[in-house]
Amino acid sequence: MDTVDHQHQADELDGQLTATDVSVAGADGAKPQPPTRLILLVRHGETTFNVEGRLPGQLPGVPLTDEGRRQAHQAAVALAAMPLSAVISSPLDRARDTAEILARGWGVSVRLDDRLKDTDVQRWAGQKIADVARDDPLWKAFVERPTEPQDGAESLADVQARSVAVVGDVLRAPELGNYIAIVAHADVVKLIVAHYAGIALHGVRYLHIANASITALAFTGDEPPHVLALNWTPAPGWLVPPLPKPAEPPAATPANGAAAPTSAEPATAPSSET
Repeated sequence: MDTVDHQHQADELDGQLTATDVSVAGADGAKPQPPTRLILLVRHGETTFNVEGRLPGQLPGVPLTDEGRRQAHQAAVALAAMPLSAVISSPLDRARDTAEILARGWGVSVRLDDRLKDTDVQRWAGQKIADVARDDPLWKAFVERPTEPQDGAESLADVQARSVAVVGDVLRAPELGNYIAIVAHADVVKLIVAHYAGIALHGVRYLHIANASITALAFTGDEPPHVLALNWTPAPGWLVPPLPKPAEPPAATPANGAAAPTSAEPATAPSSET
């Protein structure tokens, strides 16, 4: 049975299985199976804030870098064999610009949905992750207990509820077709996956969603979806060994001979990838 499921999914991904094909399969008297619908969750490409290590939250005007645009085009090429029928995006610039690149090849318009916005981290938006990790104990508390939001931070449960609601609306709208791309942010992608895969909210921080990566969920009828891909990119970064860090010059030794103090490793939370 598992082998059959995987073959079915592979055919679906190749664009060889259509709603008509599935209906005909039931012509022998068996109840026709509903068409499989593919939801492609795409994170936006690299931004200036990603490069600078800043938390964007819901700030407007955070642009893609040249590399981010290249990543978005690379994702569009990877999906070229997929007959995209709809593209829905967070209205924040970085997601909308990525969505427009994806949609261009299929001539579909990008639909914007506020519910796909990034986690609202008002008190920390625009700040460097390393700085808040070092200086703000409330950030550390949010990292350790993201289900208990601090003042000025949106609950991950609320982010999950609003983003999963978008997927639910898509599934109830057959006119959107069977191949729908949803372009959003790392937190949003993680929380949608967590909902359907049964991952507790406190475990979401251990998922990684790279810039312009593709996560694919296949829905058939009322059944829970199959996760066909998670954090997929044409050139997965985790396959590349990290480059060695350049040697740092030795810290100056104080006159009394004591070692110079070092800073602690900064803490990160789901929002640090957004």
